Amino acid sequence: MRSFKIVVTGPFNSGKTTLVRTLCELSMTSEREITRPEERAKKSTTTVGMDFGLVDLGDGYMVRLFGTPGQWRFSFMWFILAKSMHGFILMVDSADESSIIEAQQILHEFRRAYPDTPYVVAANKQDLADALSPEDVRIAMGLSEEVPVLPCIAKDHASAWEVLRTLLTLIIPGEKG
Repeated sequence: MRSFKIVVTGPFNSGKTTLVRTLCELSMTSEREITRPEERAKKSTTTVGMDFGLVDLGDGYMVRLFGTPGQWRFSFMWFILAKSMHGFILMVDSADESSIIEAQQILHEFRRAYPDTPYVVAANKQDLADALSPEDVRIAMGLSEEVPVLPCIAKDHASAWEVLRTLLTLIIPGEKG
């Protein structure tokens, strides 16, 4: 069995938990009720430790997904979970300008700590009318053409799978995809 560790990171409310749940036959999340009013305005629960899920790719390949909490106060968990990762998915709420700005900062931290680790950016919530296109997210974040910025609807299995598949082709080119 060949196993790959993938971290799913990004700002609060960007869709990390949803992506993990959508992709995994088996997933575990540690969500708690939100108490901060500014966060409660967006949703009622949040990840406080991590999300975890397994994806069996068949042919002896397994993906272990680790979803990080999105709030900066839990940022110490990002680097605990990222240890020995093979790649990461940066989730961005493409309908929320503050998510894009915060995603830039998170990406900066990950690229500083893990400069050679493959990654993709998932421009999530493409089903919302006010969502920026993946190209507009690329421009807003100042990303080069070499960085895959993918349209995503985290609750849609085909969309979530395309994000993971694209990252896997960067990690194991020519083997799976």
